[in-house]
Amino acid sequence: MTLWLNGELVAEEQARIDPADRGFLLGDGLFETMAIRNAKIAFSDLHFDRLLKGADVLGMDVPFSIQTLTEAVSSLIAANNLNETSRAAARLTLTRGPAPRGLAPAASSTPTVMIACFALPVPKPSASAILATGRRNEFSPTANVKALPYLDQIMARREAAEAGADDAIMLNTQGKIACATAANLFLWDSDTLITPPLSDGCLAGTTRHMVLEVAKSAGIDAFEESISPSTLANVECAFLTNSLTGIQSLSEVANRKLSQHPKQQALSDALQAAETNSTGN
Repeated sequence: MTLWLNGELVAEEQARIDPADRGFLLGDGLFETMAIRNAKIAFSDLHFDRLLKGADVLGMDVPFSIQTLTEAVSSLIAANNLNETSRAAARLTLTRGPAPRGLAPAASSTPTVMIACFALPVPKPSASAILATGRRNEFSPTANVKALPYLDQIMARREAAEAGADDAIMLNTQGKIACATAANLFLWDSDTLITPPLSDGCLAGTTRHMVLEVAKSAGIDAFEESISPSTLANVECAFLTNSLTGIQSLSEVANRKLSQHPKQQALSDALQAAETNSTGN
């Protein structure tokens, strides 16, 4: 695999991250995982806008322009022979870069940027989930940004795997539903969609944003609303959203079977149309 590292294309086996890099040592950084459709980034504006907002939250510089980063992804698609691949992804990682030991960031630093592109398998049409025992901190300044430290999500996904489930739904410190380990959650209330607000600690997902936007064009009302575990326990239909899987039905939550809502296909079609439009195809 060929990577893009700090402005240069480099073979994976020759890539070097400084041992003093704060992203490696402290998780001091951000990342974006972006779907590639027909050799172009889907919803690129949303991804790069979130990257810039996250960097602002962390007080971190993005050392390359959005145009340069977009061109970097294009060069990687070609270098890794992904031009004809229908399903691929780009992972952009930004860290504060190498620095002296200590928690406080240095007055100046040279950020590290690495991008990888790779082919994707076809996602499962549905997933099962448990309720995780760990909690998501909705009061954290990084709750809504795609920050590198993912230990809480890793532990929740391990818990799900041990229970024979695909994913885990995470609650916040107030006992409200926040999100899954790497996806946002939507519930069907009759023919209406509800999803937790960002204030409840969920990630500001790009697909979440687009589902809220395209729902109206599919004739579906969609709202942000706090969701309790008891509400989740009584719904008949729900789904997860993620940049790489799109809309994925929840087939089971906490050993309770769910079904797919009859309007979900129309929503998926509207999202697909928006994705196609975003890549100019």
